[in-house]
Parts: sequence; C-alpha cells; structure tokens
Amino acid sequence: MSKSRSAKIWVFVIVLVVVAFFYFSINPATSKYVPRCVFLTFTGFKCPGCGAQRAIHSLLHGNIVDALHYNAFFLAAVPVIALYLLNDYTKLIPSKVGEVITHHYVIAAIGVIAVLWWVLRNVFDW
Repeated sequence: MSKSRSAKIWVFVIVLVVVAFFYFSINPATSKYVPRCVFLTFTGFKCPGCGAQRAIHSLLHGNIVDALHYNAFFLAAVPVIALYLLNDYTKLIPSKVGEVITHHYVIAAIGVIAVLWWVLRNVFDW
C-alpha cells in the first residue's frame, strides 16, 4: 500500500473516531449544536437521510430499536457504505465482489431504493 493511500486511510479513521465521539457525547435530538435538515426545514418533508444523526447517536449507545425508528434506511445502508469504503480503500474485498457492487445495475437499484424510501416515509410518516 502506498504512503498516500495509507495516509488517507488514517485520516478517514481519525475523522470517523472524532465524529463517533461527537455523536456519542451529544444528542442530536436535543442539542442546538447539531444542524437540522435543510430539506425538512424548507419543505416540511423528510429527506432519505432525516433522522440519521439521531440514529447514529442511538447506535453508539446500543439502542438499535430507536435507531430503526429514526431512520431504518440509514441503518440498512451502514453495512453497504462500509463495503464500498473497504472496496475503495483496501484490498480486503475480493475483486469479484468489487465488480458486483460497483456494477451500474447495483448502483441504480440502490438509487431506486433510496427514492422509494424517500417517498414512502413521507406518505406513511415513517
């Protein structure tokens, strides 16, 4: 692994630890230091990411049920995001898996699922 790639991984890990500490320490539901969703503020509709900050806080405190309540899509997306990051920055993912997850049909399917989540959570007030 090159020094540049190794440095990027270390920076990512450090940022991840700092963000995790922040969300562990501060409850986004009650804190004035955490930004609110701009889309929700201006339109009154939830975006696909609404509740993700509260979900992170709940996850870091081990409360999976609350995290699901705040944003089930985000909770399902965490392992997918981790898989993509591992594929991009490490050699831990087999090349065949990397080919599958980066295929344009898979990317399109994830986009369709995100849009469906966006619509359904506003229709059914999830």
